[in-house]
Formats: sequence, structure tokens, C-alpha cells
Amino acid sequence: MSDGLENARLSRVEREDCPAEFLEAYDEVIRSRGRTSMPNVFALLANSPGALAAVTPVGAHVRYGTKFDDALREYVILTVAQELRCSYEWGHHWEFALKVGAPEDMLKKVGTPGIEAEPGMVGLATKYARLVTRNEEVADDMVDALKDELGNDGFVDMTIMIGYYGMLARFINTMRLQLEEGSTAPPFNV
Repeated sequence: MSDGLENARLSRVEREDCPAEFLEAYDEVIRSRGRTSMPNVFALLANSPGALAAVTPVGAHVRYGTKFDDALREYVILTVAQELRCSYEWGHHWEFALKVGAPEDMLKKVGTPGIEAEPGMVGLATKYARLVTRNEEVADDMVDALKDELGNDGFVDMTIMIGYYGMLARFINTMRLQLEEGSTAPPFNV
């Protein structure tokens, strides 16, 4: 049975190995993600308990503390995962997207011109996610449209969400973290 850690460059840090001053942060990751154990990505991140304590509240905010539609949030996260070729993030968020009701035909458009052609926020947000992830220029009219639709706070949250999942994807890819047995990632879209 594969736990996704066979080729990982770090080992998991379990709760009993976490320094006492970071136990609250460790436990909060489990609680805020609705889990009973620490997900692999955060157990590897806990090799630097200070990084775990600093980074994971940002993830909790952008994932659970914003006013984004659940499916829209997953389309954006999947766009980042596809751009950075992060199979772990791609597989987990594909599953989350299906759980929140995102249609599979829409998921098959993520990372393609087809999703960016979708009307409203789906097309706008996924194009923005692609541009930011690639560090490409974002036109003023796109920023204005995002701010009009989301407000300044939503625009900031969207930008931070893209950056957070980009950072996490780069960490995951560098650590060679693979999906756990029982999780599958469909091929990246083309």
C-alpha cells in the first residue's frame, strides 16, 4: 500500500515529534481541515514547525475563510496545480471539486482556453490564476473587473490564494510527494 512518501525528500513529522511550542499550530491544521490525522503535505512542512505555524493559517483563510463560491475556488486551485504540474494538488483538488458539485465537464476544461472562455467569474478568475502563476502581466481592466466583482478584499484573497497554492505546489513538487493510495489524479488537461 502506497502512502505517497516512498520518494519524498523528507519524512513526516508526527505530533509526538513536534516541539511543544508548535503543537497548537499542528493541531489546528488537523482541526481546520476536518481531518483526524495530519495530511502528508503538512506533515512534511512540519519539518520546519515555524513554517507550518506561519503558512497554514494563510491556507485555512483562503480555503475556508473567503466568500468565494466553492467550485470557483477549486477551478482556481486546479489552474495553479495544472500550470505547475503538481499531481498531488491536482488529484486532491479534483476530488474536492467533485465533492462541492463542480461538473466534470468543467473540470476537464481547467487549464485550457475553454475554461477561460467561460462567462463571468469562472473565465476571469481562471485566466487571472494562469497569468499570476506564470508571473505574466495582468491588464488593468482585468484587475478592475476582479475588484468590481469581488471587492478589494476578494481581489486580495484571490491573489493570495493563487500565491499560496503556487507555493504549496512548488514545495510538494520539490519534496516529491505523491498521491496516497486510494487517491487518483486524472491526467492534466491539454
